[in-house]
Amino acid sequence: MSNYVQLREITSKIGAGATPTGGKNSYHSQGISFIRSQNVHDFKFSLDGLAFIDEKQAKELNSVTVEENDILLNITGDSIARVCVVPNKILPARVNQHVAIIRCKSNVDCHYVFYYLENLKPYLLKICGVGGTRNALTKEAIEKLEIHLPEISTQQKIASVLSALDSKIELNNRINAELEAMAKTLYDYWFVQFDFPDKNGKPYKTSGGKMVWNEELKREIPEGWEVKKIGKILKTSLGGTPSTKVKEYWENGKISWLNSGEIANFPIIDSELKITEAAIKNSATDLLPKGSVMLSITRHLRPSILGIDACANQSVIGILEKDDIKCYFLYPYLQNEIPRLMEMRSGAQQPHINKEIVDESFILLPNNETEILKKYNAQAGPFYESIINKAFQNQKLTELRDWLLPMLMNGQVKVN
Repeated sequence: MSNYVQLREITSKIGAGATPTGGKNSYHSQGISFIRSQNVHDFKFSLDGLAFIDEKQAKELNSVTVEENDILLNITGDSIARVCVVPNKILPARVNQHVAIIRCKSNVDCHYVFYYLENLKPYLLKICGVGGTRNALTKEAIEKLEIHLPEISTQQKIASVLSALDSKIELNNRINAELEAMAKTLYDYWFVQFDFPDKNGKPYKTSGGKMVWNEELKREIPEGWEVKKIGKILKTSLGGTPSTKVKEYWENGKISWLNSGEIANFPIIDSELKITEAAIKNSATDLLPKGSVMLSITRHLRPSILGIDACANQSVIGILEKDDIKCYFLYPYLQNEIPRLMEMRSGAQQPHINKEIVDESFILLPNNETEILKKYNAQAGPFYESIINKAFQNQKLTELRDWLLPMLMNGQVKVN
């Protein structure tokens, strides 16, 4: 029969990790995985920023060894209450003091418990007290969490349904990463190495295509190609923020409005905040069409592509497509420009570039007679359109999972 149990009754371990001797200064480029709170995201584990320690350090931390199927829960900081199951590919591993290990007993489905903890996130955020200057979930609070525990077969069925959705989302993410890498390779082959197909279908530069020196770029470029300034050939738009004191600009808004942090999403298919038509009319922000390339210009400079019509704040510049100069060409161009633009940032507290720097940036274009951009768009376009379509598919899958999660956990929806 279904019943409620405390988490400590169905686990063999609940406990936070520790920091190795030497702290972060002793991290290595390889070795034993060392998990930190930045690696623990809701529903998934992120490899970004995964640290490593050596065998000696790992031995010191044997008491916080991570095992297969362990649940990881962030217990302090801004990412508190994020939870995931550790992926086998990063084992062996240890965790730091900001992450708790939750290890289920063998007669409990760990993935069911993981999803139950995801469902409890609002409650976890509510109960976390203050530890020093940081919010914290205590071991005692975690142990006392009440878990609705149906029969093991029901646990497995529920976990299977939710896992299938997460697996599809992850598969789409992997496919998109591969598609983006392929599109970037194509761009670099054509417009960095200059081995686009010549009139005989052979790679231009490798086959002896004529190259000429260009003073602006300080390099050789194909004969007949032109160097232009972005601001001279394309429309660029600096965003703005509608007054937050005017409710009419924000209440019941349906138009996406992006902050610079959201440009890290690729492609961009949604925003946290929405504004109204009145907000656009009475502020500096512009409504930019799908296909515009967005560039965050504060701190971490990043490009992305709009999969929707959207506005942005003053820390974002939009570059609109024109004729054959599509996002398929502009996005990888900006990716290659990021190192140069990062060096041009100014401002100690909030390093940034301005719109003038973007407008004055040089961009290399084939001459119109060759139709190289048309041919490139025909090959690169399907990559990017597939990426955008899969991002929208993941949005729908995520909405379905998030709707099903509480329904399955409280028994409103049954799994046969």
